[in-house]
Amino acid sequence: MKKILIAVIALAFSTVSMAQAVDSTETKSNGVDFYVAAGLSIGNSGASTFSATSYPSIEFGFMKGNWALGLVAGRGSNDFSSADHISNYWWSIKNAAYFPIGKSDMDAYALFAVGNYISTKTVFIEYGVGFSYMPTDHLGLFIQGSNWDGIWYITPGLSYSF
Repeated sequence: MKKILIAVIALAFSTVSMAQAVDSTETKSNGVDFYVAAGLSIGNSGASTFSATSYPSIEFGFMKGNWALGLVAGRGSNDFSSADHISNYWWSIKNAAYFPIGKSDMDAYALFAVGNYISTKTVFIEYGVGFSYMPTDHLGLFIQGSNWDGIWYITPGLSYSF
């Protein structure tokens, strides 16, 4: 069950982040697009295992023009070797500014987020840059590099805008 939950969260996060890349000329009549994304962040924590240094997440939010605001949630790692606890999970508020790359379906973006581990007083920030590609009007792909809670991560993912 935990593996299925991780897979769903990762897929949803990727979907959201990519949806953020929708160009402002393709927005709906009210100028706001909603999105969901899923991703898997992979850290560079030296000799630690993949499961200890990677985490899945899901994001829901909206985009207006070239700016996005989302609520992100996830698990602090993919390491389920010990008893699970609510403090292993986190949430953050993320905002991103998008910059079209020429006349292509690609955007570059800068992000900043603030969040906390559930049931703790631990607050963290995330900042970084990324690229997104929208091969269709609703489905997208993204990759970003960000510093999250003091560790650098690469995050590939999928997004869906609606």
